[in-house]
Amino acid sequence: KPIFLDFTGKTCTNCKYNEENIFTKPNVRPLLQRYELVQMYTDDVPAGFYTTPPDRLTRKREASANLKFQEAAFGTQQLPLYVILEPQASGGVKVLGVYDEGKINDVPRFVEFLKKPLEKK
Repeated sequence: KPIFLDFTGKTCTNCKYNEENIFTKPNVRPLLQRYELVQMYTDDVPAGFYTTPPDRLTRKREASANLKFQEAAFGTQQLPLYVILEPQASGGVKVLGVYDEGKINDVPRFVEFLKKPLEKK
């Protein structure tokens, strides 16, 4: 199953807008459901993501590590950033696409971004 990697933030207005207004659209939701969804918070990992939540400093450090990974792997700290990955038999991943519009204004373009990797399956 391909991975939809969502670099997001608790304080990111555009992230919340996309999650509440775009991801819920009838032409988007079923496509997202065909992916393994992974959110990587880059400002503060929510305590609810842990079985036993660590202290705030630890959550901030983990978010900082996510941000460093985002910048190293994709050359940007922009939020949101959406990446589609394909797991490889070798244990690595192949990048199938990067969607960097931020606040999604072009929904048909985003739908095509989601559809394209699924057509190969």
